[in-house]
Amino acid sequence: MFDVDTDRTLVAAADLVNTSAGLRSATPGLDQLTTVTQLKEYLGSRDPGMRWASSGADRAQLEKVQHLRDKVQRIWSSTPIESDAPVQVLNELLDGVGLKVARGADGEYRAEPVPASKDLADVMTASVAAAIQHLVVRDETARMRTCKGESCDAVIIDLTRNRSRLFCDFGNCANRAHVRAYRARQAAHRKTFSTAPEAAAAAVHSSRHVGASADTLDSPRLVKPSAAEKAAQIEVPTSQSARAAKEFRDRMRDELMEKREKKSTKKLKKEKKKVKK
Repeated sequence: MFDVDTDRTLVAAADLVNTSAGLRSATPGLDQLTTVTQLKEYLGSRDPGMRWASSGADRAQLEKVQHLRDKVQRIWSSTPIESDAPVQVLNELLDGVGLKVARGADGEYRAEPVPASKDLADVMTASVAAAIQHLVVRDETARMRTCKGESCDAVIIDLTRNRSRLFCDFGNCANRAHVRAYRARQAAHRKTFSTAPEAAAAAVHSSRHVGASADTLDSPRLVKPSAAEKAAQIEVPTSQSARAAKEFRDRMRDELMEKREKKSTKKLKKEKKKVKK
């Protein structure tokens, strides 16, 4: 979406936040960054081009990375950024980070963060902070989201062009959301049809009551609709079933006309061939 280095760093930042304890697709998850081994596993799943070497992982670096995770999580929970508080946290991460121009992974020149030291935590902090500030200055922090799935705390980074990503990849958040939406539509559909007979019965009862009152007052009876009025009701249906019936009739009529037209065309071609002979 942006550039190779920024994109993969933002993905790594989201994965870092998601190592914390919380609900993942309605399943409680434990903190996945409590030991040096877990830190090495996290680093081992990164793109080698990021140069986050797992060889530099030790207990001291683990604590600093945990501190980095907490700050990134605070920023993520405040997106889209519309106040100075998360920006202040970002500036704390950027403190001591330099800048240089270098070729990126795609061969193009771009600004590259220079960490305060070669320590693992400082290298990670410089990369993550630079990637997030890339979003901030471009007003793209709305791409830093929390999964829209029910009972899910996972964060996601939306790198799609049309900003369409809503769910995480931990479980089946998207499928469960689609099922809930389908069931809601079905329930509304059933409710509509369950109330239709009652409405019809009420209408009949009302018309009978009006008719009885009219007879009592020697008023003229209700006049049956004319053929033209019936035709108008057919052409402009009001109920759902009537609309469906009209759509079916229209479709059948169109198909019949198409068949007739094809048959007529074939017949005309045959006649032309006979004339030529």
